[in-house]
Amino acid sequence: MMVLVLASSILGLVRNRFLAHFFPIQTLDAYAAAFVLPDLISSVLITGALSVAFIPVFTTYVNSNREKEGWRVASSVLNAALIFSVFLAIIVFIFARPITEKLIVPGFSPEKIALTTRLTSAILLAQILLIVGSFFTSVLQSFHRFIIPAIAPVLYNVGIIIGILWLRPVFGLMGVAWGVVIGAFFHMLIQFILVRKFGFRYKFELKLKDPGVLEIIKLSLPRAIGVGFARLEWWVSIFLSSLLVTGSTGVLRFAADIQNFPISIFGITFATAALPTLSASWASKRIEDFKTTFLTTLHQVLYLTVPLSVLFMVLRIPVVRIMYGSGFFDWQSTVSTAVATSYFAIGIFAQAGFLLLIRAFYALHDAATPLKVSLASLIFHAAVSSFFIFWLAKYVTIPVAFLALASSLTGVVSFGLLLYFLDKKVGGFDKKQLFIPAIKIFFSAALMGVTLYIPLHFKFGGTYLIEYIIDTTRVFNLLLLTGSAFVFGAAVYIWASWWLKSEELKSFTRMLPDLRRLQKFLVLEEKIDSGN
Repeated sequence: MMVLVLASSILGLVRNRFLAHFFPIQTLDAYAAAFVLPDLISSVLITGALSVAFIPVFTTYVNSNREKEGWRVASSVLNAALIFSVFLAIIVFIFARPITEKLIVPGFSPEKIALTTRLTSAILLAQILLIVGSFFTSVLQSFHRFIIPAIAPVLYNVGIIIGILWLRPVFGLMGVAWGVVIGAFFHMLIQFILVRKFGFRYKFELKLKDPGVLEIIKLSLPRAIGVGFARLEWWVSIFLSSLLVTGSTGVLRFAADIQNFPISIFGITFATAALPTLSASWASKRIEDFKTTFLTTLHQVLYLTVPLSVLFMVLRIPVVRIMYGSGFFDWQSTVSTAVATSYFAIGIFAQAGFLLLIRAFYALHDAATPLKVSLASLIFHAAVSSFFIFWLAKYVTIPVAFLALASSLTGVVSFGLLLYFLDKKVGGFDKKQLFIPAIKIFFSAALMGVTLYIPLHFKFGGTYLIEYIIDTTRVFNLLLLTGSAFVFGAAVYIWASWWLKSEELKSFTRMLPDLRRLQKFLVLEEKIDSGN
């Protein structure tokens, strides 16, 4: 799964590089803003109802040999999600122009607002297809089939790339939007083929009073509202970025995608893997096992994400130039995105740890606490972002970076609040076991950062010393420099954590021999039980 998540994340960056190459950053403002409303609708339904609430209820029917009843519940849930999403999509489609102009990007020019409106209309269709595809994902995961659902996001990005390379010459940026629709269709289709083999047959049923449907609605509401709050944080950032210089919204989106790269790989995968163990430990009242599993996973997430935060801060310019630096993506766009990336990087560890904390509360059957923290985070983010933009932005040359900083601060605050409440909920963690490994990790990463920063930023005669050694204007040289810096930084980090006797290093070292079994996970063919 991690390999496929990595593949999807890499394709996402490739997609962004093509966008940066073929379109000016000022035009991509509209593309970034066009996803705000469709993403809000789909995220609430996908993450709130289909991912969190549907799987445990549907699995209960499957495990109790009541599959026919389970399929009826599944059809009702799918139909309810489709009716709700189509209803909202129609409203957004009809009122797309005034909603976009007044509530999403009030600072855009009339021409850019018109383009954003057209893009939003196309992407709405894609998000409806994604909702269906995510329903299929939940069904397959209920049957413990994970490879095909992990391939689906890869195909989604493939569809967008098709739109960029083949539809763009004819339809311009609208061609990219239609590529999003193609990707969403691929995402749905590959899973539909496998879902049918498990016995799914679509029926237009809507039994909202069915006990299973009611249970899913009950479970989904708190999470859906929490996800909605999280998406509104992004809406606040997009809204405020539209009030800044043109190109700020596109810069913000590109920088955020870089931040999401390690969060998706390490945050989501570790949190997903830990949830069953955390749930089993709490259900069987093995509280100490729960604490041990949580702390071990948290420190492993920190061990991998904290150094990446530092590396993205120190190597921000070469990283952005490698990922996006071609075509229309000029030096000013590079610098702006790099600064925003460095501020986003501050919160990478917190955003990844937040995903684990959320699932820890799910294991405790506590959805209320994360919901309250999400609301507090939204209020905090809106207040801090507004303060930065309306009072401090005029004093800096790259004000959009303040929105990245606000996002990181919000992530750190949310992480701290959830950790505090979880500590209270489970009767208190051993503070030495909680803080000492984290201190070792942050110290090792800080040492790595200082070791890298000094040689890369030392000036001699007004010129960086590194430029006397290697011509960084050439792509190969830049790749060589960045790769060498990453390797050297990782070596310093590993040495420092070894010197401090980090348990996380030992645990990952013990896993190395098992990497030889990776080939087993690369087999894409999955067996289907004959009884299903």
